[in-house]
Amino acid sequence: MNRIHPACIKFLMACLLTGYSSFSQDAKTLIEKGDKFYAKADYRQALENYSLAETKLPGDATIQLKIGQTYLSAGQEAQALSYLENAYRKNPNVDPDIDYYLAEALQSNSHFGRAMEHYKKFKEKNKKLSTIALHKIQQCHLGDSLMRHPLLCSIKILEFPVNSPFQDYGPLINEKEDLLIFTSARDSLQRDKKFNTLFEDILSSRLAGETWDVPQKLSDKINDQFHDAATYLTPDGKTIFLYYEKGNGDIYQSNYDGEKWSTPKSMGKEINTFSWETSGCLSPDGTKFYFTSDRSGGYGGLDIYVSEKLRTGEWGKAKNLGPKINSKGNEDAPFIHSDGTLYFGSDGHLGLGDFDIFKSEMVNGQWSKPANLGYPVNTPKFENYFYLSKDKKRGYFSAMRPEGVGNSDICFVQFHDPPPPKQEEAFVATPIAVDTTQEAEVIGDEFVDAMISFQKDLGLATQLSGKVLDAESAQPLKAQIILVDNKTNKVIERVYSNSSTGEFKIIIPHGGNYGINTSVNGYLFNSLNFEVPAFTDAQEIETGIFMQKAEVGSKVVMKNIFFDVGKAEIKTESIGELESILNLMENSPLIKLQINGHTDNSGDAATNKALSLKRAQSVVAFLLQRGVATDRLRAVGYGEERPIVSNDDETGGREVNRRTEIEVFEAAPKGD
Repeated sequence: MNRIHPACIKFLMACLLTGYSSFSQDAKTLIEKGDKFYAKADYRQALENYSLAETKLPGDATIQLKIGQTYLSAGQEAQALSYLENAYRKNPNVDPDIDYYLAEALQSNSHFGRAMEHYKKFKEKNKKLSTIALHKIQQCHLGDSLMRHPLLCSIKILEFPVNSPFQDYGPLINEKEDLLIFTSARDSLQRDKKFNTLFEDILSSRLAGETWDVPQKLSDKINDQFHDAATYLTPDGKTIFLYYEKGNGDIYQSNYDGEKWSTPKSMGKEINTFSWETSGCLSPDGTKFYFTSDRSGGYGGLDIYVSEKLRTGEWGKAKNLGPKINSKGNEDAPFIHSDGTLYFGSDGHLGLGDFDIFKSEMVNGQWSKPANLGYPVNTPKFENYFYLSKDKKRGYFSAMRPEGVGNSDICFVQFHDPPPPKQEEAFVATPIAVDTTQEAEVIGDEFVDAMISFQKDLGLATQLSGKVLDAESAQPLKAQIILVDNKTNKVIERVYSNSSTGEFKIIIPHGGNYGINTSVNGYLFNSLNFEVPAFTDAQEIETGIFMQKAEVGSKVVMKNIFFDVGKAEIKTESIGELESILNLMENSPLIKLQINGHTDNSGDAATNKALSLKRAQSVVAFLLQRGVATDRLRAVGYGEERPIVSNDDETGGREVNRRTEIEVFEAAPKGD
């Protein structure tokens, strides 16, 4: 047997260690270079250095993280996700904010459930940034809900040569829909050396049959040597409003006489200021001009303002549209449809991720709470610059999508009519968020998650049966009964009670916290909660569910709205119940609700009352953020003043008295 002298072993080990040290040192140098480029937002060079470092230290968690961060910052979230997942898998503590980066990548790729899990972990570790994390969690809840209830539409990204490998956005269409004017940065001879980007120009294209012809620059009088962009075209195609870089960025107007465009003129001192004015549009009657500006006195970054035309033909003093329309973020690209509806882009109102498109209607002289236009028009990526045809059948907008032609692209959306309603008894309640990706047993409109049926067969589920009855007359009612997993906020079962007897059966799986929501037209919904340990014996439980009519004074306790002890922030396990309140209000447009907060008698009475009010206000805030009008809601905190039972013990007393209620303070007159 050959033996190696110990001195040789030491020498070989020294050589190996020296080689490894040199190898690692090279990777370290490359990482440092990459960091310098990343700090300068030169993501291409940063990625080159990080990728070379990866070849020297394959699988290193830190390098995987840096590559993922670079892709994320460059807007390439699909590529970012695999690297960030690898980094997290290798070392969950590779960076204090790894959960946030990974959640962002998951959200951008529409994996909302997993994104929420990591945002929650980030929130627990970073209390000071909990507001940001909570907003992201709300975005994911909304995204999940909107994706499960998509708009009836089809979307097409316009092909080359309309869209280029560069940036194309801001589509403007005339009423005949045969003229497309848009903004593009595609002329390689026009480069902004200061920012190392191409200058933007205004292009136009005519519809030739079913295709758009090759875009041409609109006019030498309109396109200058710097950045210029089109913001609004009148329906007759004879007046255009433009953004120029002059000043800090101003809005100009040009008219078409049938042959050529006039030299653009400034919109005047009331619209153009020393601040940044980016876009604008006319009202259908031409008497008002809506535009965006970041001038002082606003509510966030860019706000939407309106100016009325004076008798002199000049534009009057601009007025901010107020905090209902304008958020702490940016509102941009307003468009007023011929029916008076306002469409705009925003990164401040609750959306799916980046800029989303919203709409608001004028009701009794006030703009309604902006509503998210919905999926698939809106996605976790960028959407803005929306135009809608007069008949509301077709629209154009700008978006950044992985399947796109370039950086940002012009998209066409065709809205479809809903299918004719089935000839059967209708129900108000809408499924909250049915997970259609899971295998399920479906009977008519009823839904049973396959896993629940499996657990029932194994004796790992409890059966709840009973009757749904009118609370006053005890008459049986046909009701929709849904089972919600409060951890995931997904509907996992839906059944209906018998219209003649009111009888129903529903299966509750073991090992979780579940909400049962019962709804009937014209009634407040009923809320039950079940916390079922994993190793509980199978049971059969009978109950009666009594439904209160939606009349003034009617109220019901929300059993699935949760708060931490002493806190007013709504726990994410409450989202399913909050969605049920939202469904009730959407399907009963005349109903107005008071949210009542109650506590037990533990602690100081004044503190309890203040806490109960804050909790009620949190519920109201959620509903307002989802589009419910402010005059339909109010919050009241009663503290310990109105106990249901004695506070002598915890389970049967204080726990019951700590509750959130909804109470009707206005409803449709009887007989309506």
